[in-house]
Amino acid sequence: MTTLKEWKENRPNYSLLETLSFTHASFPNGYQVIKDAFADTVIAGQKYKPSSFTVSEPEQDGTASISMTITFLMGAEDVRTIMKSWKGPSRMIPISCTYCMWASLTDTSPILTRTLYVKDVSSDATNVLVTLSLTNPLTLGTDKIYRVSEYPGLRTS
Repeated sequence: MTTLKEWKENRPNYSLLETLSFTHASFPNGYQVIKDAFADTVIAGQKYKPSSFTVSEPEQDGTASISMTITFLMGAEDVRTIMKSWKGPSRMIPISCTYCMWASLTDTSPILTRTLYVKDVSSDATNVLVTLSLTNPLTLGTDKIYRVSEYPGLRTS
């Protein structure tokens, strides 16, 4: 059986469809985009908005870190607006992003799927850079959450 890398080498790159789906309770219907499309596109019953983005995978340097960097060029204002709705107590729940690669519009399942957590979002005047990671960024460097029922000495009243 051929590997994905071999298959991609034998097939023109322009015919692969790349989609991103950001999901979180703060985003009412999620945020789904498809790369380099001109109009809204439906794949496997899911509606995707057109966008222009590039996906960069890290170099394979022998480390076990799994991450991905996405640079939004077109539609960056939409990404900024969506990410601004992630505020208040909802920030205690991570944003997940599903990256899918499709062979055609009529496919019912993608040929590649990766679901990662949004680790960092940075923006400048023209684009938005989203860094994804396999580890939940909300669990890094956090101690145990103290509850008054477990530690009654914390009670202030």
